[in-house]
Amino acid sequence: MKILKKFYFIVFFLFVGINSTSANFKEIRKKAIVKNPEIIFPVQSKKKNCIKDLYISPDTHYVRPVLKVNAPSGYGLDNRFNHALSEFEDFSFPCSGGNIEACENVKKVILEWANANAAKRTGPSDGEGRYWNDTLTVNLYIASPMMAAYSFAKQTISISEEEDNIIKDWFKKLVKKNEHLMYNYSNYKSGSGAVGTPKRAHNHALSSAISHMQLGILLGDDKLFRTAFKNFKAAIKYQRKDGSMPIETRRGGRAMFYQARAMNALAVIAILAENQGYNIWDYEYKGKDYHNIVKFFIDFTENNEIVFKYAKSMKYPGPAKNYKKQDLDSRSSSNWGWLYAYVTRFPDHENVQRLKKWSQNKSNLNSYQWDIVHHYLNIKKRPFSSASWTVVEPNCHFTK
Repeated sequence: MKILKKFYFIVFFLFVGINSTSANFKEIRKKAIVKNPEIIFPVQSKKKNCIKDLYISPDTHYVRPVLKVNAPSGYGLDNRFNHALSEFEDFSFPCSGGNIEACENVKKVILEWANANAAKRTGPSDGEGRYWNDTLTVNLYIASPMMAAYSFAKQTISISEEEDNIIKDWFKKLVKKNEHLMYNYSNYKSGSGAVGTPKRAHNHALSSAISHMQLGILLGDDKLFRTAFKNFKAAIKYQRKDGSMPIETRRGGRAMFYQARAMNALAVIAILAENQGYNIWDYEYKGKDYHNIVKFFIDFTENNEIVFKYAKSMKYPGPAKNYKKQDLDSRSSSNWGWLYAYVTRFPDHENVQRLKKWSQNKSNLNSYQWDIVHHYLNIKKRPFSSASWTVVEPNCHFTK
């Protein structure tokens, strides 16, 4: 009888524990408020692995406003904005470490872009190809990184009310005009390679959600801040049981490239929530959670064939036409930034322990395993040179 009672207690405990996680997320999704207005990511002036020095001369380093977005209608983004972001990061990275001169230049650049009404999208407002690429261009290269950088500047230097209003009004325009798939409640249909999955779980939607969330923090707008949670929920809920993400893993030789980018976006949303006092990392739906998505990625590095059955759909693979050869840039934060957040929050999780074991005996690792172990060993050491898809430099601002 005692054994039976103990059994029922364990079942009850597990049931309550599992459902309390979901209940907590539901409460957060509906009632979360901005507790730390204007602090998107806190300035990291004491971390050793952060960039704090300004290595270029502001007098000769000009981040010229790009006035109109003109991405291709096929595959790809408007790379003029990627170039502008690269130039801007020379200021935003040291500003994020509390460098006053760098933050003054962050303000100067953003104010100039705002006064010029730069990054204006002139393309169609429907689902046509250029619309997809225009909106991602703005969210990825301009709205998200500039809002994060502006937050660093606000924490470091004085900004007048007039300047603040000009900049925030421009950010409002950017986010509103480049909203993409966030409020789309339709699902992918048969033949798509992702049948039944809601479009709001797409990496483009997640990118747009991050912009909304950041704007909500800058403005102290609770509703805007909460908008990203439904996209986070959709991505977790509609992953497959093995942890693969249906929308992303159908994409030929870039299946894992896009899985990683979606993982980055989910990590950013979780960190932004964390910076406002909320834990959504552990949200799970019927046994599916972020840990499961990470497990699939690690499983892939050990046996890359597990993604082939999905990748062979060859939906929008870009230049990576061979689904049996997955295109993962070993150096880019866009593929690996999530790992820096994950390892430092869950060092004892079996996923991380697996990487630790590999790092202690590298003799039989394949190239994908080498890449992930390299990044595992680089955590809290050398920073990335760019932060595309991670909003901020992850080895500084993702690590705990």
